[in-house]
Amino acid sequence: MAKPLQDCIILFGDSLTERQDVPQTLDERMNRAYGRKLDVLNRGFGGYTSTLGVALLDHIFAPKEDAAASPVVRLVTLFFGTNDSVNFPNPRATPPEVFKSNTHHMLTQLTSPTSPYAIADTPVHIILITPPPPYDPQVPLPAKWVRDQARSLRFAEAVRELGKEWKVREGSEENQTGWRVEVLDLWAEMEKRAGGLGHGLAPFFHDGCHMTTEGYQVLWDLYTDLIKGKWKGHGLDWEDEQDLPMRVPWYGHLDMDQLEESLKEELRLPACRR
Repeated sequence: MAKPLQDCIILFGDSLTERQDVPQTLDERMNRAYGRKLDVLNRGFGGYTSTLGVALLDHIFAPKEDAAASPVVRLVTLFFGTNDSVNFPNPRATPPEVFKSNTHHMLTQLTSPTSPYAIADTPVHIILITPPPPYDPQVPLPAKWVRDQARSLRFAEAVRELGKEWKVREGSEENQTGWRVEVLDLWAEMEKRAGGLGHGLAPFFHDGCHMTTEGYQVLWDLYTDLIKGKWKGHGLDWEDEQDLPMRVPWYGHLDMDQLEESLKEELRLPACRR
């Protein structure tokens, strides 16, 4: 086993989180940004729905009794909905209200004092990402019936609703650990940049569902705005050494004559973790 030297980020979702078949995906950008600062754990699973995500919680998040031997999770992204929103009778199809309930359950398990998971005892930051709008003209012919924008929109709206509801909880007395929740409205931002839900969406997808580099750029822009805006100073800004220093220092910063003391000093936790 490896010691939990660095805190971590968990990217939890479906293939839009998992896939690495185009340059500059969310996973790639996160790893590049947080190298030597935070470990990025990709927990994206192609084809998975929010129901399957709930079933995986025990296998992804450490129980409280294992907290000392587990890395602290500083950030979680929840990016489900694309598979939930497929049309019936596809076996993955999920009613919007069930998707919302599942996501609410995941949020509760990540933040509630009664949660069995160690993450709930920390000031974790959680990002809800809306599913993007599907672009039907690119979908291969046999699968054209699988998705439609009207049904998919209901899942983006469910994420928006949850974001508003959980912002109220965030500011209430029940929030004893200082957790935070924000929504990245990928649907709205793509619609805005495309000038609607028509052919302007084409550059963002390569099959009407899975995103291109341009699609991930939209998501990364939203993430960057959040970290450097509302969450500035929260220990997540990869470009601010005061906010988020390297966990292990450059070798040139170490005093080789007093190596043990120097290393111990340089390995101090950042201010956001003290």
